[in-house]
Amino acid sequence: MLFGSGKYLIVSWKLFAFINLICALAAAALWYLFPQLMAWPLLLGAIPWLLRMAHEGSWRWRTPFDWPLLLFLLTGLVSVWSAYDREVAWAKFWTIMAGVLLFYALAAFSLPGAPGDPERGGIPAAWFLAFFGAGVSLYFLATHDWDAFPTKYAAVEAMGRSFQSPLPQLPGHRLHPNVAGGILAMMVPFAAAACGQAGRARNWPSLVLGAGLFGTTLLGLLFSSSRGAWLAAAGAAALAVLWWLTGLVDGKQPGRRRLLFSGALLLGTVGVLAVLILGPKSPQQLLANLPVLAGGLDRLDLFRNSIILAQEYPFIGAGLGGFMMLYSTYAYLTHVGFIIHAHNLFLDVSIEQSVFALLALFWMWALFAVALWRESYDGKIRPYLGAAALSLVTILLHGLTEDALYGSRSVMLLFLPLAFALPFPRRKEEAQPQRRWLAQGIALGLLVVALIVWARPLRSAAISNLAAVRQSQAELSLYQWPEWPIQDAVRREVDLSEVITGYEKALTINPFNAAANRRLGQLELSLGEYEDALKHLELAYAGTSWDNGTRLMLGEAMLVNGRNEEGLALWADVNNAQSQLETRAFWYKYIADKERLAMIRKGLGER
Repeated sequence: MLFGSGKYLIVSWKLFAFINLICALAAAALWYLFPQLMAWPLLLGAIPWLLRMAHEGSWRWRTPFDWPLLLFLLTGLVSVWSAYDREVAWAKFWTIMAGVLLFYALAAFSLPGAPGDPERGGIPAAWFLAFFGAGVSLYFLATHDWDAFPTKYAAVEAMGRSFQSPLPQLPGHRLHPNVAGGILAMMVPFAAAACGQAGRARNWPSLVLGAGLFGTTLLGLLFSSSRGAWLAAAGAAALAVLWWLTGLVDGKQPGRRRLLFSGALLLGTVGVLAVLILGPKSPQQLLANLPVLAGGLDRLDLFRNSIILAQEYPFIGAGLGGFMMLYSTYAYLTHVGFIIHAHNLFLDVSIEQSVFALLALFWMWALFAVALWRESYDGKIRPYLGAAALSLVTILLHGLTEDALYGSRSVMLLFLPLAFALPFPRRKEEAQPQRRWLAQGIALGLLVVALIVWARPLRSAAISNLAAVRQSQAELSLYQWPEWPIQDAVRREVDLSEVITGYEKALTINPFNAAANRRLGQLELSLGEYEDALKHLELAYAGTSWDNGTRLMLGEAMLVNGRNEEGLALWADVNNAQSQLETRAFWYKYIADKERLAMIRKGLGER
C-alpha cells in the first residue's frame, strides 16, 4: 500500500516523492544518453503521475509555474514542426520535457499538498543537487580533454592533468568546459546551503559531507576555466554577502531588510552600469575582449547577427536544435555551419522557440521573484529558497555571454531552481483587490492599444515569419555540403514560389518590414533577379544598417547592378572572416556569369 493515513501517510508520501525523483532521473538519463528513443522514456517518467491519478483522481500537482511551463512546452512543439530537421528537434524537445519532469520531481518534496512539514521539503532536494554538482565535477575532472580545450591558466591545466594521469580512459559524453562551468556554478549554492543546514543542526557528519561536496563542486568550477561561470558565481556570492550585511542592520519594522537590500542592489547596479558606460572601455569593447569564437567572431558580432535571426522568427520559432545552419545561411552568409548557438540564453530561446517562449521564461522568473519577495517580508528567507535564488542568478548572469543550459542537453536543468519556491508564500501584506483590478485593467488596456497601433506591422511580421519557416524547411532540409556547392544552388532547384508570395504579401502590408525585404532580396540575388534584389535590400538596409549580412548582400547587389563605388564602400568593412565575399565570386563563376564575376572580383581586389 503506497498511501495510508496518519503517520504512515507522511512516510508514504516521502517514499512516493523519492519514487517520483527516481523515475524522472531515469527518463532524463535515457533522453540524455539515447536521444533517438524519442517519447519512450516519457512512459517511465509518467509512472508517479499515474499513481497519483489512481489514488486522488488528479494527474498533476498544481503550482504557480504550471501555465508558463505549459506555454514553454507548447512553443517547443511548434518549433519541432517549424524545424528543418525534425529528428534533431524532437531530441531537443524531449530534453526540455525531462527538465519539466525534474522540476515536478523536486517540487514534490515541498508542495503544499504534501503531508508533514512542506517547509522542510527543500532539504532532500538540495542535498540531491549538492551530490549532483559534486558528481558532475568529478566526471568533468576525470574526462576533460585538455588537448582539445586548453586553458590560459597553466597551473590549472597542470593540476588537471595530474588528477587525470592515474585514471583510465573513461567512455561517455565529454562536457564542454563552458557547459560544465555553467552547471557547477548553479549547483554551488545548494552545496553551501546543505553545509549551512548541517551546521545549524550541529550534525557534524553531515557538515563534513556537505563541506566535501561544496569543495568538490568549487574545484570543478575552477578547473572548467569558464570565466563567465566564475563571474556569475561571484555575482551570486556578492548578493549573498549583501543580504547578510543588510541583516546586520537593526530594524523592527517588517520589510525593512528587503527594502534596504533592494535599494543597495539598485545603487550597486547603477554604479556598475556607470563604470561600464563611462569607463575607459565601453561595453562593446568588453564584449569584444571576451574569448574569440569559431571563425574569428567575437561575441558582439555574434549577438548582432543573432538578433537578425530573432527578428526573422519572432512568433514561430526557427526550430529546435537548428541554430548552426540557420545562422550560417541567413545571418553570417557562409556555406558551412561552424557555431552551434548564440552564446546567449535569451537570444537562443527567442530564435529557436520564438518570443513567446522567452516570455514564458520571464513569467517563471517573475513568479520566483514574487515568491522571494513575499518570503522576505519579515527579513528572513528559507535557506534553500535563498540557494535557489542564487542558483537562478548564476543562470541569468552566465546566460548573458554563454548558453551552458539551453544550448546543450543540460537544458533539462533549466527549471530546477523554481522547485524551491514552493510552497508558494501567501501575501502577508493587507490585500487591496481594488488596486489589483485597476492595475490589471490598465495593463489590458495598454495591450489592446498596442495591438491596434501595431496591427499592420505585427501582421506583416507574422506572415514573413511563416515564409521564413517555409524557406528554411525547403532549403536546409535538402542542402548538404559538398553535395551542393552553396545554398544559392538549392534555391534554383526547389520550388520557392509559396515562400516568395509570403514575403511579397508581408511587404504589401508593411513595405518597411526589414526581415521580409532582406530574405526576399537574398532569394532574388540567388535567382538572378538583380534589380529587384537591389530594391529590397536597400529597404532592408534602411532598417538594419548595422547588420553585417545586410551590408554584404546590398554591396553585392550594387556591384552586380553597376553601382561599383557604393558597393565597394559597403564591402570595405564587412566581416569576411569566413571568406563570404570570395564565396560570392565562386557563385558567379559556378553559374558562368562572366560579366558579374568580373564586377565581384573588382570589389574583392579593392578591399
